Amino acid sequence: MSPESTVAMPSKKWGLAFIIAILICVVLNPLNSSTISVALPKLLRALHTTSSGITWIVSAYYLGSAIAQPVMGKFGDKWGRERFVYAGLLLMIVTAVLAPLSTSLGVFVFWRIIQAVGTSMIYPNAIGLVRQYRSKDLGKVLGWIGMAGGIAVAVGPTIGGFLIDLTSWHAIFWLNIPISLLAMGLLLWIHPRSKNISNPIKASKPLRTDWAGIVFFATAVTTWLLYANAAHPFANPELLTLGLSALLTMGLIVLEFRHDSPIIPVQWFRLPQFALSSLITVITNLVMYCILYGLPVFLETERSYSATKSGLLLLSFAGVMSIASPLGGHFAQGKSRKWPIVLAGLLLFFGTFILCWMDILPIYFMILGLALIGVSFAISNVVIQQIVLESAPPSDTGQASGVYTLLRYIGTILSSLLVSSAMTHLSGAVHLFIWLTIASVLTILLSLGLRDLHQPS
Repeated sequence: MSPESTVAMPSKKWGLAFIIAILICVVLNPLNSSTISVALPKLLRALHTTSSGITWIVSAYYLGSAIAQPVMGKFGDKWGRERFVYAGLLLMIVTAVLAPLSTSLGVFVFWRIIQAVGTSMIYPNAIGLVRQYRSKDLGKVLGWIGMAGGIAVAVGPTIGGFLIDLTSWHAIFWLNIPISLLAMGLLLWIHPRSKNISNPIKASKPLRTDWAGIVFFATAVTTWLLYANAAHPFANPELLTLGLSALLTMGLIVLEFRHDSPIIPVQWFRLPQFALSSLITVITNLVMYCILYGLPVFLETERSYSATKSGLLLLSFAGVMSIASPLGGHFAQGKSRKWPIVLAGLLLFFGTFILCWMDILPIYFMILGLALIGVSFAISNVVIQQIVLESAPPSDTGQASGVYTLLRYIGTILSSLLVSSAMTHLSGAVHLFIWLTIASVLTILLSLGLRDLHQPS
């Protein structure tokens, strides 16, 4: 019997109020990644930077999250999940106050990284608390969490656009203050002055954190970003940066192969099913976030849409994705893995193909294209995550989930590079969606190599 199974069914204090507090906590990450999409044009002007600044505004948040999430999850397991949830909520309040005071890109990027650390302290430890106190209905609660995250992505641009038009871009950060205070208040009311604040599950041996892997990974990704974004004054376009990036990446691979508990389990990529699903994850998230971050910029700068209007248009993408999420769950329950992803790739192809004419496209055709893409992601996000978990050893399920999140962040960071290079004029938007259409075809081809559960490995 696992240690988790000994946790009794929670009392009333771990009921509805606890679930609401957890849902409020976990939506902070997707909410802060989606509300900023409609603020990018105003942020570029306010921070006195060019379109290359999008790379740093977007990538800093996801780079910080990709590095901090597995680390903070391990720390919470060792020193107390509630402590880290409270610390993360406090950090969100601090960044909500100080980030709007930024007058330069460098200062703003710094606060975006700190904000990413805050949400990374909250999310994995909030999930840990659910497992700790609601173990018997964990699946049901995780379903609610997935729906809440989808809704946050769906309404984030709309809320952000409304707040920006009503006040200024600062309001998307101020929004974190009442949300964080409400979550803290509910948690304190449910469990005041807890003496058993740390994880009651004792590990058989001390947790061994892969510090060297974390440092190598963070440094390698940062140098790759510097090289890729060489047009920006932060970056160094010399070949020295490229060479350093390659050396750090090779060093990371060698280091992780030798570590008994690597932060990046590179040996898993030898498994064809895992490798294919990983590539599909990166590509599909690249497409998704190119749309989330690129479409509002093009519509607001080239077609004179307001922030509110572009946010409402994105609702046809994120809203459909949220509503159609149970369809992805239905496919994930079955044995077929290949054909749901092929179907998702076809929907993605038709959606991005329609948007290739966005310079002259009527709004109802844009809604159709975005809705098709929304259904595609509703299927692929759930099924691909299931494939990643099935590809890893059962004892490493938690780590596999973390790697899946990391793969999504890599796609997101790459999307910011594409958007910043394509947004100089409207023809760039057309070319961007042509490339996204080609990427959707690539996901279809990769999915043909996946195996269904009934097929022998």
